[in-house]
Amino acid sequence: MQRYYPWLLVVVLFCTSVVSYLDRNIISLFVGPIRNEIGLSDVQVSLLQGIAFALFYSVMGLPFGRLVDHRTRKNLIAAGVLLWSVMTICCGLSTTFWQLFFSRMGVGIGEACLGPAAFSMIADCFAPAQRGRAIASYNMSNYVGVGASLLFGGAIISMLTQHTDFGLPGISGMPTWRLAFLISGLPGILMAFAVLALKEPQRREVMHTTGGHRGKVGLWSYLSRRTRAFVSIYTVYTLTAMIGYIIVAWAPSFYIRHHHMRPANVGLLMGGMTIVSGVTGCLCGGYLTDLLASGGIRGGRFRLPLVWWPIAVASIIGMVCTSDPTLSLFFLGLLTFGSALSFSGAATVIQDVVPNQLRGQAAALNYIWTGIIGLSLGPTSVAMVTQYVLKDSSLLGNALVIVIVPLSVIGFFACYLGQDNYQKARDDLIAMLHTDTDTPATPETAPENKKSDARQQTIV
Repeated sequence: MQRYYPWLLVVVLFCTSVVSYLDRNIISLFVGPIRNEIGLSDVQVSLLQGIAFALFYSVMGLPFGRLVDHRTRKNLIAAGVLLWSVMTICCGLSTTFWQLFFSRMGVGIGEACLGPAAFSMIADCFAPAQRGRAIASYNMSNYVGVGASLLFGGAIISMLTQHTDFGLPGISGMPTWRLAFLISGLPGILMAFAVLALKEPQRREVMHTTGGHRGKVGLWSYLSRRTRAFVSIYTVYTLTAMIGYIIVAWAPSFYIRHHHMRPANVGLLMGGMTIVSGVTGCLCGGYLTDLLASGGIRGGRFRLPLVWWPIAVASIIGMVCTSDPTLSLFFLGLLTFGSALSFSGAATVIQDVVPNQLRGQAAALNYIWTGIIGLSLGPTSVAMVTQYVLKDSSLLGNALVIVIVPLSVIGFFACYLGQDNYQKARDDLIAMLHTDTDTPATPETAPENKKSDARQQTIV
């Protein structure tokens, strides 16, 4: 049992993350009913999907990251799960824009601690040679969660179309979108108890003082000595997340407006496609990042995102320009696969260049950038282009291309120019863990790098 326990931990955290994405993204399929009942514009809807959730999801990330680095991580996750589940239920009970706005904020606060804590726990359970696959397996929850929210919403709509206003008999004609929020908030309560039943992993790869005590490492002082590497890392994954959030927020509306598909069909088709493409991309990404890290290739895991950006450009153009909805969904699947291929390794890339004392904070900082820039600005930027530049909501596809293509070009160059700086930051960390000092090392030769990586595996 002890041998398989690390993977059991991954499974529990994976299921918890799926629930978080279900609660986060269920709103995207009910844009129409929510707009009609409460009276919202596209910009207000984008604020509910973006900044309402992302504001506190981002702001609370760093304080939670510090707690993750010093407190019992499973307790933090359980508390967060309970909070976001209750606030999801509150979304279903909201009757005004501001009630929905603050309920979405509450969901963001609860979910802020899950990612940093989960990545830290998983990293402590696996050796570096297996860490990419383990974290990529957890990251499959991103796409399974998004797909599940679409499948769940599509199934609810499909089952209740025969009732007036999509109501459920016996619940006072409650609209379907409200019922969906109420139901999606319940599984998290069960998952909170499952997380509490986990064992807290022993912390590994900790920098110590000469006396053997746990050393204190300042996040900003550590990052400031490796600024170029971390600017490249955070830029690449922020832009990757930004594109992902744009697609989650607006792809359903694109197929409803442009291809005149029914919401129920959009949910079922996009949900299944997202799960298959996302899981496949994560599995491939996890295997390839471990292969790159162990192969002595300059840049290691951070080379994989270079493949993603050309995929993003080709697939978004194909998705929008084709008149065949089936072919358009194929390009959307390709876009999802490329996103998963790149983003599945984000946490591992970051953890490969920070000591244990900073894992939670470094991961939280990534969530801050992806939240403030990716989630807050991504969906809203498309709405702004549609509403104020193109001035036609039927041109949503054009807005997607106008926003996503330039982001992909910037992301490619940020990744390409950051390869050498990332490798130097990795070399520094390996050297510091063996000398227990926070002083950047000089670049090592290739044979010494391989030897250091072998020694690193023995202490995990």
